[in-house]
Amino acid sequence: MATPLSAVPLLAWLALAGVAPGGSSMSSSAGPIGQVRSDMSERPALIALAPARGGKPKTPAPAPAPEPTLAPPTYGPEQAAADIEVVLTGRGKDYLQARARLEQHADVAAPRVTARLAATPAPTMPEQRRLLALLGGIARPEDIPLFADAMRREVAAAVKQSQEQGVELPAAEPWREILRAQGPAAAPALTGLVAEKTFSEELRGLLLADLVAVTPADKLPELVALVGLGAPSLRAALRQAIVRRAHSSPAERAQLIQVVDAALAAREPARLPGLVLLRAALGGAGDTAFTTRAAALAEDTAGEFATRVAAIRVLVARRSDPATQTVLARLAEQHLPADQRTALRSEILGSLALAGLDATRAAAVVDRLQLMSAAAPRLATTAFAVAALPPSGAWLEVGQRHAWPEVRAAALARVEAPCSTAILRRLRDGTVTRGDTFEPDAAVAREVLVALGRCGGPDAFAALQAVVVDAEQNVDRRAEAARQLVDRHGSAGADVVAAVLRSSDDLGVALRLVRALQRLEGPASDDVRQALCAAGKRQELATSAQRAVRGLFPDLDDPCAGG
Repeated sequence: MATPLSAVPLLAWLALAGVAPGGSSMSSSAGPIGQVRSDMSERPALIALAPARGGKPKTPAPAPAPEPTLAPPTYGPEQAAADIEVVLTGRGKDYLQARARLEQHADVAAPRVTARLAATPAPTMPEQRRLLALLGGIARPEDIPLFADAMRREVAAAVKQSQEQGVELPAAEPWREILRAQGPAAAPALTGLVAEKTFSEELRGLLLADLVAVTPADKLPELVALVGLGAPSLRAALRQAIVRRAHSSPAERAQLIQVVDAALAAREPARLPGLVLLRAALGGAGDTAFTTRAAALAEDTAGEFATRVAAIRVLVARRSDPATQTVLARLAEQHLPADQRTALRSEILGSLALAGLDATRAAAVVDRLQLMSAAAPRLATTAFAVAALPPSGAWLEVGQRHAWPEVRAAALARVEAPCSTAILRRLRDGTVTRGDTFEPDAAVAREVLVALGRCGGPDAFAALQAVVVDAEQNVDRRAEAARQLVDRHGSAGADVVAAVLRSSDDLGVALRLVRALQRLEGPASDDVRQALCAAGKRQELATSAQRAVRGLFPDLDDPCAGG
């Protein structure tokens, strides 16, 4: 019976292969795996492997015992103190390794870090930041109030150093990040920071968003209870944060919808508008059930005014629904007749509904009720935005005679090419520096020039040129005319601006003209190059002019060489 090779001792297997002890010093024989060659140099090793003849196999010598592994030294207070000093003074790899060891041995490190914070002499402000950041990595709930206090100190110091707006946000950001990293345990501290009256509403809104992000799911109803309360900016921040949280988790979204629906059923007047807006954002445009509910609230004449406004805004956001269009049209017809729109609340409700109507319905309402000539600026502005305007241009004259500048601007915003002769004439009249068509409002005067730019063509070009060359014109209006010439008329407009730049002694005007020329996107002429090079010789204009000429002539090594 054949013996499996796996059961054959090594020497026996070699014998089967044709190599036997005591054989010749060089032999070759056929074995199971073919020709096998053996010589004397192989024999000592083979003999050593073979058992002694007539005796038992040799017992191999025992392997040396492994050397004992030394246990790592215990991380104690001395090592923690040394690592804290590295964290305070070190950089790079040493700092990272020391901080990692401290965070790994939090039970030893944390008490010593807090003791170092309270030590005398007190750590410097940069040292405090490093120590508190280290505690943030250790993440002990009892240290969270320290991070909140650090934020208060940093923000107060930033505000004291600079009274500019927005300085609070960079100062607070590192501590906001640390607090967010603590998770739900940070909620009480964030609640206190949101209530910090010394903080700006912008910062408090960001902290409110942080609070919503770390609040446990079972506590979200407590946040819904705050919807509709507090300052308007904070109310909006809370709604937005809750919506973000809801849309990150289908389960939490469903839970919040149930909570908000229950709150809506309670009909608390102060909270109802905010709850309506929140519920709409949670459900989305496809939530037809809530669309129907919002329509009922919008048409409820006995309802609170603010709630009706919120409901109409929901309908406007969902204007693609045909049923919603029907409700909005009904509201517009109800609130915008001449005898109704004299009441402020009726005017507001009607204007909101009108803004949500489709183009055909809106134009019909505006035309039938003559809303472009309405005295109320909100209503007239909305009317100009949605009306169907005839090409004759008579509507522009009506708009430019309105007492309110926002209405005049809304009418100008509807000007688009091709412009009729009547529209171009009225726009030119709006650029004069005196007389009954002079536009005193700077924002509206700018819109006149922008409208001329949109018209295009030689007549508009001539009107803009007349403004930019007129030394009696306000510098802002000359600058806007220059921008329109460059943006709308390309190289030809830039040549006009360049000519005015070369002849202008007014530094303020010259600087605005240089900036207008920088906007040119097409090829620039040599006249533009020479004008910018000449401006670059004036110390006050040098930087802007040199930047402009390099940008417009990138292929020239020295655009101003020789002139």
